[in-house]
Amino acid sequence: MKFIPPMPFYAWAALLGAPILETAPAIAQAARISLGSGFTPNPTVVQGTGGGTLRAAEVVGVRRTPIGPCLGYVRRSPHQRLTLTNDFSDLELHVTSDTDTTLIVEGPGGIWCNDDSDGHNPVIRGEWLPGDYSIWVGAHRPQARPSYELSIRDRAR
Repeated sequence: MKFIPPMPFYAWAALLGAPILETAPAIAQAARISLGSGFTPNPTVVQGTGGGTLRAAEVVGVRRTPIGPCLGYVRRSPHQRLTLTNDFSDLELHVTSDTDTTLIVEGPGGIWCNDDSDGHNPVIRGEWLPGDYSIWVGAHRPQARPSYELSIRDRAR
């Protein structure tokens, strides 16, 4: 008789053709984007799912910014993380979704919030400093989890 070393459960399951289930992390991780001068494609577009159960103003500690109120419901951790490796004179973040969404950005230049600059879609546009940015896409109801596309465009090019 030949000795067969013991195999872990997942190895037996794979040999027998059984599906292997992995558990999802308890906290969703933000997508990370890094952009520098001359980035391509321009615009760079990422997809995600926004919303959460916390009021955006409570998460970022600000109720209103010069370009709009901090509205909507988000989760504590950002939906996206953006690193800019240099300054941009005219960078635009634009969210599109089938659902009415809000946009909250926290970074080296402070906190910026927007709602409905383009119909029901939020837009934040202007000069951006190099550094790390946290981005939340909010929903107007705490139960909503809107799918969205975040477009990042260098308008100076």
